[in-house]
Amino acid sequence: MARVRVLLVDDQKLITESFKVLLETECNDVEIVGSAHDGKEAVEAAARLVPDIILMDVRMPVMDGVEATRLIKLAHPEVKVLMLTTFDDDDLVAAAIRFGAAGYLLKDISTGELVASIRSVNDGSVLLSRKAAAAIAQPRGGPLVGRTERRKGPDPSILDDLSPRELAILRLLARGFENKEIATELSMAEQTVKNSTSRIYQKLAVDGRSEARKLALGLGLVSRDLDA
Repeated sequence: MARVRVLLVDDQKLITESFKVLLETECNDVEIVGSAHDGKEAVEAAARLVPDIILMDVRMPVMDGVEATRLIKLAHPEVKVLMLTTFDDDDLVAAAIRFGAAGYLLKDISTGELVASIRSVNDGSVLLSRKAAAAIAQPRGGPLVGRTERRKGPDPSILDDLSPRELAILRLLARGFENKEIATELSMAEQTVKNSTSRIYQKLAVDGRSEARKLALGLGLVSRDLDA
């Protein structure tokens, strides 16, 4: 039987090296074909190697795993992407699955669960952790039923032009984070955050941080009790 060809993607080389040793030791049906350490490298490696499965970290410099997944699935829809992260972020879960990820697991799973997940995804399953499945089923803030009857707000489609990273920046901005804090939270350069916020203002047609924050609150991206 042909072995499952796996590409490892994580910004920490120690993690990719550990996964390589672990998987090749535990699985005689898995072949690690390469590794990448940011989203841009992942896109390039996927084009070069065309693996069966990519184990993709979510939060990485240069390009995050969600955007890398989107680009990879557009170019190579047959490649299966399994998101693997230490962060339990329901918004990134939804974005990754929307862009075609075949599964989403947290890094605290056991070796046996990881091996079983790779085999299951290779067989065509869509695999989510229990927390991730709940996040997909019910967006942050609870059920949407009845909200439109109670009050009207901004049209959520205004966010469609924002990338997953821009949405993450907008959410932190709405919570009162300054650019330096956003950069730290998302592992980005502060100048990149400044450039991104400028693009966000243009896309949302707002004049600045205050208007962007009000819009984000109106769309329910963060709880209104944060609006001081």
